[in-house]
Amino acid sequence: MANEERKFLNDCLKKLIALNGTDLHLKAGECPRFRVRRKLVAFDAPKPANVFLEAMVQPLLNSYQKGLFERNKAVDFAVQEEGVGRFRVNAFYQKGELAVVLRVVTDKVPNFANLGLPLILEKIALEQRGLVLIAGPVGSGKSTTIASMIDYINHQDERRIITVEDPIEYLHRDDKSFISQREIGLDAESFLQALRYVVRQDPDVIMIGEIRDAETFQAALAASETGRLVITTVHGKNVMQGFERVLGFFPRDQHSSILTELSFNLRAVISQRLLPSADSNGLIPACEVLIMNPSAAKVMREGRLEKIAQIMQNGVQEGMQTFNRALLELFQKETITREEALTASDNPHSLEMNMKGIFLDESSGSILGS
Repeated sequence: MANEERKFLNDCLKKLIALNGTDLHLKAGECPRFRVRRKLVAFDAPKPANVFLEAMVQPLLNSYQKGLFERNKAVDFAVQEEGVGRFRVNAFYQKGELAVVLRVVTDKVPNFANLGLPLILEKIALEQRGLVLIAGPVGSGKSTTIASMIDYINHQDERRIITVEDPIEYLHRDDKSFISQREIGLDAESFLQALRYVVRQDPDVIMIGEIRDAETFQAALAASETGRLVITTVHGKNVMQGFERVLGFFPRDQHSSILTELSFNLRAVISQRLLPSADSNGLIPACEVLIMNPSAAKVMREGRLEKIAQIMQNGVQEGMQTFNRALLELFQKETITREEALTASDNPHSLEMNMKGIFLDESSGSILGS
């Protein structure tokens, strides 16, 4: 990268950090934009030409990433900008010209309390075996949550941890645990290829950055069946959509067998979304939590996933919560506004009743305990 392109990128990233922003958006012919507390803010800087952005991006890519970018016209990777920080990057073409989005990745992995995550994650992270799914839409903080779980294990227990990521975002330093981090394209051709050999690498914990297809999911499930703890992410705005995403990888006639396997191996599903805080100083996670207990396993084997919401409502003592429960607590603590809570809710009518002290069975609409 020539000095001019590097200086431009460095200046933009420094400004992003100074504004406490999360994302830098670059597009040919337009001034840079920053994502600051969910709003896009323009930066009074030169408008880069397409050839300038291409000259900026190409030196950041390794040979595998360059080939991927040429084939797919889009690529994910990570960069460490000296004196500024680490960033996750997506470069892609739009209208035939280059665009780039860089997201801040903090040097220090935040803990559960700092992130505002339910402390039941401490117990989940220390499970000895099974599958843990982190669900959420794009940009919901799944990568940070899963990194905080690995960090917690690292500082609490002596385990062999292997992560498979695309790309590596948070860098973990060994503490009590012994960690290997593998990056797709650099250390393995694909998630599936990495998982074919992972059991031979003597892991206690396997972290998979994202489940994208049936083969990768089956490999993750198989690893959990051999007595390892497997933590991974899927897309879905709530626990139910997380299940739907997994089932969507398979033909309908296989759904029953997949649910049966999950009933024996799944340990928990955590789904999260990020909401603007009431003081406009950042984003707050609202989390839905399902802990696999005998009731959850039973309804899963029977294919009655519609009962999952009721199980989460009734499982508060075990650390479970629905999104409405999470939203209610955030509202009561004045962490988020009433309007934001109701807008984010999948069942705003039920949440309004909760705010009045009336709790409904969200699966049936009846008052709990009646």
